[in-house]
Amino acid sequence: MTKRPFGEVVREGRLRKGVSLRRLSAQTGIEFSRLSRIESGTRPAPDLSLLRKLARALDLDLMGLLVSAGTSREVVDDLLWDERLRLGDALPDVAAYRPGDSALARKNTFRVPVVSRHGARCHVRLGRETLTVFSFSTREELEMEIPPEAVIVFPSVPASVLERRENAFSMRVRKVRRLGQITNLVLEGRGFALNALEAAADEGTPYGVADKVLVFVPAVAIRTQPVQEED
Repeated sequence: MTKRPFGEVVREGRLRKGVSLRRLSAQTGIEFSRLSRIESGTRPAPDLSLLRKLARALDLDLMGLLVSAGTSREVVDDLLWDERLRLGDALPDVAAYRPGDSALARKNTFRVPVVSRHGARCHVRLGRETLTVFSFSTREELEMEIPPEAVIVFPSVPASVLERRENAFSMRVRKVRRLGQITNLVLEGRGFALNALEAAADEGTPYGVADKVLVFVPAVAIRTQPVQEED
């Protein structure tokens, strides 16, 4: 199915509710002229806080509105969960989303072999990198989930950081996707890809496609469970 333009979705919702542009402007705090240009497709979608106001004023589904604004569904999952944590369960358009439903977390889940153990501290192989994780299992394979919000990205690669920290390695930016206060980076490493989520700076993201970055993932943030042996 072809994705409908954001402005068309807003206009149809407004007409269905019988609301004028000026009244919608008063309800949402979005300037009349800006709303008019949004509907005509000459202005992009506003940030998340204003999108939420539009969804409520027009009885539109927030997730559908986000997707029509150009946000991928996996980013929507994590974005709405972040909103739920920040604002609590009182919001009906956010409360239904749970972290276990996150497509980004599923994309950051890998089946990895254990290459060495020192008590609960394990070294596992991901692509051509070796990561440190914690697991009390004695299995030779683990399922490893790296939460997107736990992937820390630096726009340059300081050698001193690489020398001092475990789970620090170089990657390249494959995609940059921003909506409101959240930036989703899709990163390409040596034989694997990672999704990262971080707060977006007001002056714009410092990352561009193909940029070389340093990635650091704290070992204690990585979730593991043993891979069950097949009968």
